[in-house]
Amino acid sequence: MNIADRNIVTKDQINQFFSSYYSEWRAIQILAIKEKLNTRYEFYKDIVEEIKSTDLYAGDNTIAQQIKNGLLFEAISTSIQYIEDLFALIKASEGKDYFIRNIIKYDAGKIESLIKNFNTTNKNICKSFYFPYFPDEDSETESEIETKRVINGSIERLRDIIIELIEYYKKHQFFYNQYKHGLSIALRPYGQFTDEQIIKDKNKEFENTSVVALDSLNFANASRNQYGNAGYLMMPCFTESVQKNIKELQSENNLLRYVMTPPETTIDFILGKAKKTRRCIHILIHNFLEVINDKELLKLRLPAINDTEVYEFQIKSEINNAH
Repeated sequence: MNIADRNIVTKDQINQFFSSYYSEWRAIQILAIKEKLNTRYEFYKDIVEEIKSTDLYAGDNTIAQQIKNGLLFEAISTSIQYIEDLFALIKASEGKDYFIRNIIKYDAGKIESLIKNFNTTNKNICKSFYFPYFPDEDSETESEIETKRVINGSIERLRDIIIELIEYYKKHQFFYNQYKHGLSIALRPYGQFTDEQIIKDKNKEFENTSVVALDSLNFANASRNQYGNAGYLMMPCFTESVQKNIKELQSENNLLRYVMTPPETTIDFILGKAKKTRRCIHILIHNFLEVINDKELLKLRLPAINDTEVYEFQIKSEINNAH
């Protein structure tokens, strides 16, 4: 395949990929989870009745705790996958000729490493989102000065969003990993809810409660694991026998421990991160397609001050390519 043919094939396949890709899906999933949480006593009433054949204690207590916690875990998991989608797209777009191969079968470990070690300088943010980087230079007219001010403010805004998403990812990836395995989460960490607790839940008095994942790594390995929540740990089975043998249990990676999400990790908090991720994905896709479709005048986007809007800048393609 010669260079000209490869350019055409690359453009055709990337355009087809994005015409079939739906960037809203994970946001829709989290919005649906929020709706289920808000209506959980009505939504899950018949489902809980159905499982009574295998769970004699199923009832409102199941909805108040197990189902609620499971839904929050699902929302965290979806938001983490959304962030991985964003960085997988960034990584795959670096080599556009092999974009299809790289996006369809990407290395999850490499994407995790990219997220945790991502270079958040303005220059790299511009490179990753296909916007030309203009180093500081004197501007001649008031219009140029104002345009540069808006551009620089938008780049900083995008940079702040990326830093925020990376921090969220680092703090919550552990919960996503434990949720994938299923047996490593505590959907009923403190036993069955009492009638009083169920009433409080129905009155939405438990909205800022944490979800609980299970861990058993010794403290040294857990620290290296960097799940980012060392301040939210508890040993739920700290009996006299456990206390006597705690060192040996630790050395065996065999000491049961609860790891809790920060109290701010509510469904609205998770949804906020998902919306910011979606915003970044939209900007990346738009700019990437502008560049690969060989337009002479590119209409590139950066985030505006409003959370749902973007600024659009017209830039000559040779300026972007030169950068």
